[in-house]
Amino acid sequence: MQVNTLEALLFSGVQLRVGRLAFVDGNLMIDAAACGPPGRCPQCDHLGVRVHSRYWRHIADLPLGGQKMAVRLRVRRFFSAIRASADVGHSWSRWRA
Repeated sequence: MQVNTLEALLFSGVQLRVGRLAFVDGNLMIDAAACGPPGRCPQCDHLGVRVHSRYWRHIADLPLGGQKMAVRLRVRRFFSAIRASADVGHSWSRWRA
């Protein structure tokens, strides 16, 4: 298997864009952003149409080449296309894509 990019090596099958790599206190820190299609609303099953907000997720991973690794992933939260789904925001507040 030939690997041409860091994204292909570390995040095979996941649509991410790596923005920054840095060694901080002996740890490999990777900043990445989700760039895949929007997810579906758990209430109405329609695709998200507008980005509501963005936020960071912090993911610790297994060592890579003997170095501790952590990924800081920027993900998007979407609005549903169906107006009736607008009132389920609180109960589904952890729905993300």
